[in-house]
Amino acid sequence: MLKHHLLAALLAAAPIAAFAHGTPPAPAHGGQVVEDSAENWVELVIKGDQFTVYVLDEAKAPVPSGKLAGKATVLVAGKSQQVALDPAAANSLNGRLDPAATGKVTAVLSLAVAGKPTQARLTVQQ
Repeated sequence: MLKHHLLAALLAAAPIAAFAHGTPPAPAHGGQVVEDSAENWVELVIKGDQFTVYVLDEAKAPVPSGKLAGKATVLVAGKSQQVALDPAAANSLNGRLDPAATGKVTAVLSLAVAGKPTQARLTVQQ
């Protein structure tokens, strides 16, 4: 029984990248790239109060912003905030943080990519 609990704890602590499908693309916009729960690639870029999410499909091709929707729950300086994400240029969604991000920022993205719900979690250092 103890072995099962230990194995479960080790699997829970394993990095998500270990379960990714292929090598992540290089960040095209200077952000952090992770795979979401629907096997898309998501890049998060935070500059001051600007919050931008870029989405690539599993083949690493840009997903048009007209096929994207979402929101983010963001933890900045120990305070949680909801960020509405609006379609923007190319393959991106934009939102605004209040206040601007400094230090460690954790974001949980709840997205719809071509109508299919998906999630991604990222932690970045500003």
